[in-house]
Amino acid sequence: MCICFSGNDYLWMDDDEMFVNKTPAIPHESNSISSLEKMSIGGVEQWVLLRGHDHRNPIILWVHGGPGGVQIGFIRQFCSDLEKDFLVVNYDQRGSGLSFSKNIPKDSMTINRMVDDLLEVVEKLCSRFKQDKVYLLGHSWGTILSYLTINRRPERFHGYIAVSQVVNMKENERVSYEYTLKKAKESRNEKAFTQLKKLGAPPWKNLNADRIHNKWLQEFGGGLVHTGDFVNPIIKSILKGPEYRLLDLIRWIRGQMFSMKVFKEELTNLDLLQANKHIQVPIVFCCGRHDFTAPSEIAETFYNQLQAPSKKWVWFEESAHTLFIEEKEAFVKLVKDTVNEWNTIKV
Repeated sequence: MCICFSGNDYLWMDDDEMFVNKTPAIPHESNSISSLEKMSIGGVEQWVLLRGHDHRNPIILWVHGGPGGVQIGFIRQFCSDLEKDFLVVNYDQRGSGLSFSKNIPKDSMTINRMVDDLLEVVEKLCSRFKQDKVYLLGHSWGTILSYLTINRRPERFHGYIAVSQVVNMKENERVSYEYTLKKAKESRNEKAFTQLKKLGAPPWKNLNADRIHNKWLQEFGGGLVHTGDFVNPIIKSILKGPEYRLLDLIRWIRGQMFSMKVFKEELTNLDLLQANKHIQVPIVFCCGRHDFTAPSEIAETFYNQLQAPSKKWVWFEESAHTLFIEEKEAFVKLVKDTVNEWNTIKV
């Protein structure tokens, strides 16, 4: 028997439960699916979470942020209402979370390879559940992979829900840094101002500089969440759920550090403004009003240039970067309403 501490809570686990990854069953639904399983994707073992009240419902494939910002361990506790109308699929991308392995070749960690992986997941899902298309839901780094994937194989997607769309990392960092420095000056926070001035303007050469910047960005309300704390509630959610075990928290951290390092250079040179901006699927952009991790002004420029069968921009007024956590009820409603709208107008 093991006692795990989470805030003021005590979580009791049998020894064998510490090493078994699983997901809770969905009760009283004869056609439900609740499965946490390994798949071979691109020659690498990757973990996939499938949950839905009816496995025959349309598939929503969620592409997590980061790089390495996996969410299998906690997302069920924030967006389970989507499972009533969809088969919701999450996967830990290669090199991150449950899919992290020190044996993954660094030269396989490229944006193009990640797009190939995503398409392979789509093909496996369509074949297994006898569907022709899926809905794609990307967050942050996942919006890069999602957009490039839709451009490559639009016929496999009903539509694209872009959450905190990333367009150009150089511009992201520039705008974010200027915002954070301005807030430090306005609030007369000498410690923050001194540290940020010492960093200087991006791009930065190491992850420690990103860490310092992100610390103060969060302090001034433009980080992962607009108010409150992000990390502790997420860790608490992970510890309460069976999808991740204690040792997986170490893999989560290692995978995120590995992914962020290996993609840093390629991300720095990424610019979706140079990509094809005529897409063949409907799209909705969901943006937090206070998001300066992926500043919305850059995404707006991209959105305004996009040509699509249908497009919509939606503000989440009380959120920063992870609006599906800060305004989870509004986000779930937006997803359901958007899909109904797309079905009605038959885009």
